[in-house]
Amino acid sequence: MARNTRRLFSGRNNHSLPHTIELSDTTANPLSKQQAILEAATRAFLSRGYAGASMEAIAEAAPVSKPTLYSYFHNKQALFAAVIARRCETLLCALSRAQIENLGVEACLTTIARSFIDFIYAEDTLNLHRLIIAEHHAFPELGELVYRRGPQPVLNELAAYLKGLNERGLLQMADVNRAAQLFLSMLKGHEHLRCLLGLQTGLSEAEKTGLIQAVVSFFIRGHRHAD
Repeated sequence: MARNTRRLFSGRNNHSLPHTIELSDTTANPLSKQQAILEAATRAFLSRGYAGASMEAIAEAAPVSKPTLYSYFHNKQALFAAVIARRCETLLCALSRAQIENLGVEACLTTIARSFIDFIYAEDTLNLHRLIIAEHHAFPELGELVYRRGPQPVLNELAAYLKGLNERGLLQMADVNRAAQLFLSMLKGHEHLRCLLGLQTGLSEAEKTGLIQAVVSFFIRGHRHAD
C-alpha cells in the first residue's frame, strides 16, 4: 500500500532553509484518520482561533498529509463545520436513543435534557461558542455555517420527537418547533450566559439535576393540559 507523505519545513519566514523529512499517515483506517483530523482541528481552533488555525498546522498535528486532509475537508470552513457537527453527535445520539428505547415522556425528556446540559456547559463547547462570536466580524459566514451543522439538526430532531408525542396524545403543542426552542432555551438558563462571560466555570451536578427537573416538570405541565 502506498504511503501518504508530506514535507515539513523549519523556520517561520522565507529566509529559513527548509529541511525535508518524510512522514506517513498514522493509520490507514479512514474513520481513524478523520477522527484524528477533527481532534487536531478542535485543539487548533480553540488555541489559535479560526483565523490563526491553518490547514497546514492541523495536518501536521493530526498527523496526516495535506492531500489527505483536503480529501476529507476541502477547506477550513468545511473542517470547522465538521468540528461543530462532531460536538453535537452525542446530543443527537441521545435524542435518537431516547426515542428508540420508548421511554416515558418524563424519562425521555430528562434524558434529552441531561445530554443537552452536559453538552452546552462543557468547557470546549463554551470556548467554541466564544470563538464563533469573537470571529463573527472577520468571518460572518461562520454563524450560519455553525447553526446549520449544530443547533438546527438538534432542534429538528427534538421537534420530530415532540410531534410524535402530539400525535400519540401524550402532550398537546400548537407549534412543536416553538416548543422545542423553548425547551432548550429554558435549559440554557441564566447560568449559561454567566459561564460564557467567565463569571462562573459551570454547573455542579446538583445544580444540573435541579435545573433539569424544574424544566422538564414545567414543560410537561404546560403542554399536558394545553388548549
